[in-house]
Amino acid sequence: MELAQFSLLASLTDAQRTALAQHMQIRQYHKHTQIITEGDAAHCLYFLMSGKVKVYLDDDEGKEILMNTHGEGEVFGELSLIQGSPRTASVMTLEECRIAQLSAADFQVALKELPEFALAIMGDLTARLVNATETIRRLGLMDVYGRIAVTLLNLSVEEGGVRVVKDKMTQQELATRVGASREMVARIFKDLRLGGYIDTETGYIVIKKPLPHKW
Repeated sequence: MELAQFSLLASLTDAQRTALAQHMQIRQYHKHTQIITEGDAAHCLYFLMSGKVKVYLDDDEGKEILMNTHGEGEVFGELSLIQGSPRTASVMTLEECRIAQLSAADFQVALKELPEFALAIMGDLTARLVNATETIRRLGLMDVYGRIAVTLLNLSVEEGGVRVVKDKMTQQELATRVGASREMVARIFKDLRLGGYIDTETGYIVIKKPLPHKW
C-alpha cells in the first residue's frame, strides 16, 4: 500500500507525501507482536500499510478490554503525540503487519509545516470521538443482546445478499468487546443459530437475516 492511499494524507501533494515518507521508517511485525504498551512514552505515529492490529486495555484484574481494531490504510498513535502524554491503550498485531513509523519530532514538524496534514489529523480525531460517543450512548442503553447485535452489525459488511463479519472473532473476543461473559455470548449465539439468524460454520459470522429486536 502506498502513502497516497491513506485518507489522512489524501490532501497532500505528491511532493509533500514524498518528503514526509523520507522521514518514515517501515517495519515488519509478526502476528501477536506488542507494538504499544499502555503507559509507555509516545515515540511514533503509525501508518498501517498492511495487516491488522487491536487496541485494548487491561483492567485491575488483568482482564483484557478490546477497544478497537485497525486495518490497512488506518493510522494510530496520534492522540498521545498531540497531548504529549503516555500511551492511553495497548496495541498488538492480529496478523503479519507492515507499518510505516513517523517519529514524534517529525510529526510535530509536519503539523506545523503542513496545514492540510494538521486539519486531516483534527478531522480524523473528531470523527473517532463522534463515533465513540454514539457507540457509548447506544450500548449504555442496551442489554447484553442489544450490545451484541449492534456490534455485529457495525462490524459486518454486505456480501452476496447477507452481512458478514470479515474479522474472525472468537466468542471470548466478542464478550470482551461488549462487556459480557463468554457463556452469555455462547447462549445468545446458540439461539441465533437455531433461529437461522446467523451461521458460523465457515469461521466467520454470517448474518443471514435481520436480527431480532429482543432476545
